[in-house]
Amino acid sequence: MSMPEIGLSTAALYPDYLTEDALTTIADLGFRVAEVFLQAEEEHSLAFGAELNRRRHALGLHVHSLHLYAIYFDLWSPYSRMVDETRDRFRRLLEIAALLEVRALTWHGLRYGMENPHLVSAFFDSAAWAGEQALAAGCTLCIENVSWCYLRTPEQVAAIRQAGLPVGFTFDAFQAGESDTDPAALIHAMDSRLATVHLADYAPTGPRHLLPGEGVLDWHAILRALQAVGYKGPLILEPAYVEDTITLLHARDFVQQVLTNVAYTGNRTAS
Repeated sequence: MSMPEIGLSTAALYPDYLTEDALTTIADLGFRVAEVFLQAEEEHSLAFGAELNRRRHALGLHVHSLHLYAIYFDLWSPYSRMVDETRDRFRRLLEIAALLEVRALTWHGLRYGMENPHLVSAFFDSAAWAGEQALAAGCTLCIENVSWCYLRTPEQVAAIRQAGLPVGFTFDAFQAGESDTDPAALIHAMDSRLATVHLADYAPTGPRHLLPGEGVLDWHAILRALQAVGYKGPLILEPAYVEDTITLLHARDFVQQVLTNVAYTGNRTAS
């Protein structure tokens, strides 16, 4: 199996770089694949999508995925006018996704009321609608495991799969750590529906979203689990509050070395 490409999210450069300028920095660092995190209402316009498209072509970047800003996409709202506005925003997002030829949309999903079965049911219904819309537009809506949202455990992944929702998954290593959930178990639960991977490290105290290698996560186990489920997409670095962009290159080197170790171990075991 060929090694996955290591990419970078524009979120790693927030808030010091505007999203479109972050693409330039990502390319200057030598990355060739990116995830774009849309941060503001202005960034959900077709005009902004056209600017992102111009930039990625000029820079030779592949945009694998778009990350939805959570509070803009509460599609399960009981208030009809809010639902209409949110669906319109989602349709605009799909137009941007089509321009950029992205394969996946990362969505946090339900952010509150996780113990309320009626709200969870409404969330599932909204995911069914949005997932179908995304598939029709040529991409996959991916629900991300997030410590403060509905999707935190393998059991919740199984519930979404058993409901037959037309969605995929984004695996986030940091969020698994913060949820005190076994990352490998989440990966195996997501299995063939896994379409995007976020890499950041976790430590029980101190800053959140650390660079890989700076926390307590077992990166060999995580990358072995990704290999085991046959994940072939990119590995997107998504740390936060990066003060020196050179550290992103160190993080890429760290992940590349672990990938090499995992591939070597796998080859040795197979022989």
